[in-house]
Amino acid sequence: MRDLAENLTGLCVIRPDLRAAANEQNAIANGAHDTAGEIDLADYGYPRKMLIVVSVGVVAAGGTLDIDIESGTATGALTNTDASLDQMDAVGEQIYEYKPIRRFINIEAIVGTNDVTYVVGIVMDHSRFGGRGADD
Repeated sequence: MRDLAENLTGLCVIRPDLRAAANEQNAIANGAHDTAGEIDLADYGYPRKMLIVVSVGVVAAGGTLDIDIESGTATGALTNTDASLDQMDAVGEQIYEYKPIRRFINIEAIVGTNDVTYVVGIVMDHSRFGGRGADD
């Protein structure tokens, strides 16, 4: 049986930080902030499944965090909102299983009302169907 790590890639797409209200972060593969960003799944072998992990630390009174997963077929044209995670307003984690259907994706995080400290990461599964069985 192959080592699980051979089929997984992890990205910290929005680095941990305290962010003020009305602050929007967009995920890109190198973790840069404050930019309209996207991840080209071709760079990662078109993973068939992903886990999007959102971890919230400190939340100021009334602070909220909204996460949208956007996608598109061309760079700069991410016009589809594939999923919106439950709004977070307290310390905790949310894990969402996502099956990408388009080449380019973005994880958009928007802080509302007051400050929130959070991080967003992705774990990509590169295993494929049609393998040789349990040893593949």
